[in-house]
Amino acid sequence: MTVIPWFVMLLCVILQIVNGLTSFHDIYMVDKGDSLVTLTCPTAFSGAMTWKYEGETEYFDHTQVQGHNLILNEVDWHGEYSCWDGDRKLGSIYLLDELKDPEEPDDSLISCSAKSYGCTFNCSWTRSEFTAVRLGLGHDCTDSQDSCTWVYPTASLQDGGFEFELTHSLSPYTEETAPLVVTAEAITRQEYLRRTKRFYLRDIVQPDSPAGVKCQVMDQRLKVKVEPPATWNCPPSYFPLEHQIGYIFKDNGKEEHSMIPLIPRGVSKLRARSRDPLVPSPWSQWTPWKNVVAGGKKEEKHKRQRKGKDSIRCKTGEKKGTKTKSRSAFTANE
Repeated sequence: MTVIPWFVMLLCVILQIVNGLTSFHDIYMVDKGDSLVTLTCPTAFSGAMTWKYEGETEYFDHTQVQGHNLILNEVDWHGEYSCWDGDRKLGSIYLLDELKDPEEPDDSLISCSAKSYGCTFNCSWTRSEFTAVRLGLGHDCTDSQDSCTWVYPTASLQDGGFEFELTHSLSPYTEETAPLVVTAEAITRQEYLRRTKRFYLRDIVQPDSPAGVKCQVMDQRLKVKVEPPATWNCPPSYFPLEHQIGYIFKDNGKEEHSMIPLIPRGVSKLRARSRDPLVPSPWSQWTPWKNVVAGGKKEEKHKRQRKGKDSIRCKTGEKKGTKTKSRSAFTANE
């Protein structure tokens, strides 16, 4: 038998008392603005019972009790309604006020992104005052069907809100004919909020930063090779990426950018970023700046102190007394 320390059990009780409705596993009902609301005590108890609002009994001016049901002729209060057998609490149900804000865009609270055209994408919920949030993908969730598969947070954001990972069934090899539909439900102890966001997967794809940057000396220029991120789809012939190379000149410190792999030789640093050219997607984040060490063994000997994790060595494309190899050799110091 597993023994749970008393202080852990006490902490769980305190959290439930302080936060009230902390998850969708609690029983709740959404007030849709109807003139008559019926709450049912979630218990098998068959005797007479009394009801309390937030642990008190003086708030029941427009109510009736019929068996397990509490009938509210007017909804004056939202929150926890509990049913009791004397001093024994039988159960509770939360009556939540549905929030409607016509001035706020319906999808502004949900932000989604994908690293590739794979089967998963991430969404974040940005409002921190809600104690529980869940997301659902598809029309079953939009239409509040029992067949909806709800997804719960994988992490909490530092500034409040939650992070989610959702799975879709789209094929990366076919054109999208309909948008994805994400439905969010969020609750507090007294309030309920529902939002829907529609988008195409191609519109939220943003690649990760390139896996690496390598270079080779070609006469008075450097040939730069950018390695795609490990999270990007294969094969690259079907899922191409275009790259932008940023570099800084040695003589004046000026930063320039290039969309082709050949850049001037006289640079001190370089970095790169990628995007899908067919959409086009947003650019990835830049790779960290790398100090460029260009030249053969003799030049490398004098610049060895500059090598390391922040440096990249560009080998020459030919050796003395030999012809240039047809196959480029790209090497870098990681």
